[in-house]
Amino acid sequence: MAETIETVQAVGKAIRILEHLAEHGDCGVSDLARAIGGQKSTVFRLLSTLKEAGYILQDRETEKYCLSLKLFRIGSGAIRNLDLNKAALPVISRLAKMTSETVHLCILDNDQVLYLHKIESTFSLKVAMVSRVGFVTPLYCTGVGKVLLAWQEDEYIRRYLKEAKLERFTEHTITDPLALAAELQKIRMSGFAYDDEEHELGVRCAAAPIFDLHGRIAAALSVSGPSVRLTDGRMESVRELVKDSAREISQRLGYQEA
Repeated sequence: MAETIETVQAVGKAIRILEHLAEHGDCGVSDLARAIGGQKSTVFRLLSTLKEAGYILQDRETEKYCLSLKLFRIGSGAIRNLDLNKAALPVISRLAKMTSETVHLCILDNDQVLYLHKIESTFSLKVAMVSRVGFVTPLYCTGVGKVLLAWQEDEYIRRYLKEAKLERFTEHTITDPLALAAELQKIRMSGFAYDDEEHELGVRCAAAPIFDLHGRIAAALSVSGPSVRLTDGRMESVRELVKDSAREISQRLGYQEA
């Protein structure tokens, strides 16, 4: 057991060495020992092991250590695997089971919402939504669309508000650019969006943003259903499930909240 504990502690110290080199650049043994709170002899042995494994390099003249590109190659492999579909599918499948309502995963495509995935509700009472995989809908009148729009750069939003034709689909559709701008600001502040029969009568939706490794919006996630079932009270609980699921997918993509 003691040997196992020592091994775990050694691994922890090796990780701290790599993190310190990543943050501070070239360092000598003494600097690293002070930084991680270890004995110079222990740090030297860890450095020798990391050097032999190819994770660090040592300058012959200064005898200081730095990271090699091996960690970059490992990180690049991880980034390649952080695919949106791979990250999202297990989460949206679970969300669909938890709510029994229709779940959508969407991205921005040429100023429109593009539906990547749709999981149908398991309730016998359904509404005939226009959404389907590969289909596009406007940004301004859907929950996922308003989310995708709200987290764009200010210049993008200004251009959209100036150029977009805000067609009325229902009596609840936002058709005034100033009202839409206020709605987008509200969405950014709250972290979610509702579609309250704005695109299709009888359909309500709660949506939330998914962020990528760099903190940019990558997609939007939503749960939709008939307004007779998605009452105000139930919308609150569904909204929180959507936000939690979107946050989990973001984390799977490498996003870290500030």
